[in-house]
Amino acid sequence: MMSTVPAEADVVVIGAGVAGASIGYQLARHSNRRIAVVDARAPVGGISGRTFGQIRQHYSNELMVRMALRGFHCIRNWDTEVGYGDPGYVGLGYLLLVTDNQIDGLRRNVELGRRLGVDTRFVGPDEIEAIEPLVRAENLAGGAYEPDGGYIDVTRMVLSWLGAAAARGADVLTPLAVTGIAVSGGEVTGVVTDEGEISAPVVVVATGAWARDLLDPLGVRVPVERRRLDLAMLETAPGSEALNTFITDGNSNLVIRPDMGRRILAVAYPPHMPDVDNPLEDAGDAGHAEHAARIRRAVAERLPAMTISRTVSTFSGAYDVTPDFHPILGWASEIAAVSGLFLAVGFSGHGLKLSPAVGEIVASGVLGVDHLGSALPLDAGPLRPSRFTDGDLMHLTYGPSARA
Repeated sequence: MMSTVPAEADVVVIGAGVAGASIGYQLARHSNRRIAVVDARAPVGGISGRTFGQIRQHYSNELMVRMALRGFHCIRNWDTEVGYGDPGYVGLGYLLLVTDNQIDGLRRNVELGRRLGVDTRFVGPDEIEAIEPLVRAENLAGGAYEPDGGYIDVTRMVLSWLGAAAARGADVLTPLAVTGIAVSGGEVTGVVTDEGEISAPVVVVATGAWARDLLDPLGVRVPVERRRLDLAMLETAPGSEALNTFITDGNSNLVIRPDMGRRILAVAYPPHMPDVDNPLEDAGDAGHAEHAARIRRAVAERLPAMTISRTVSTFSGAYDVTPDFHPILGWASEIAAVSGLFLAVGFSGHGLKLSPAVGEIVASGVLGVDHLGSALPLDAGPLRPSRFTDGDLMHLTYGPSARA
């Protein structure tokens, strides 16, 4: 999607993954400013292309639920909200399963979602097995069920955002590496790329696991760590009963969903996600073998009737993880003496379902508008960069595996 590198722009968005693509689109949609979206890789060449594509609205905080609701509305009404391409949404239903130690939090979150308009309900062990017969629910205390949950085709979604942004005049510059953010007198003046500098008074950092590479040299310290996540595409035995539902098991830390034919996509979270220097670093044979063993144990515990015949492929991604596993949205000037720099980082895997709301929130902050089309931008104050030093972290009910 590379075009001629402009000498200047009004806003440069660094990162053309699902968050950066949405931000670029919303900026182009709601202004006549010169917008450039820049990424070192081809579209979906980074972490956005190595995810589950999970769509659900179950969260522990009102803001996150509202952002997920906004995202789901956009996904279901893509023709009118974006009008270019489609997100490849597949509705499977979503089950979050818990044991006794998490049941109170789950009930609270279900009631929060219902109060805000999410189609969700509490389900007991018998109903869980009726919804998904492959699940063994005898040691479960219950679950949350969203009939509209499912997944999206991340590639289609990102390309649709970028195509819609380009159609509205944005420059989509990929692959083009940003090697630094230019600052003079405490003010952003643009970005330095491997093909020259693009002058701009505003830069949005939406680079996921690469954020600190650009922010640390500026003295903008964000508590974002890079953690590796291993995924596996599996194939079930011919004639075996098929999985029909997207499942997160808060006890065994298994997340699993159907894919095409007999294939399923699965991850079994380790007790600690490994730190990585290279966000696209593969786990290697030993790492994937350990992951395969965790999947076998988790499947035997939760889905004992499922027979896995082979591993089709394994791959590693990385999450940009914050201490509370929630994103950072806001101006860097809140935590450092740098103006003109907006942070949209630390999504920890949330970016897919939240990206429509993220695009609107960032566009509202950058453009200084109070109303974007038919949607009032949400108050993202709880996700502000300074919340970590303020000791005002977002609540996380289930821990890193469910990240809710």
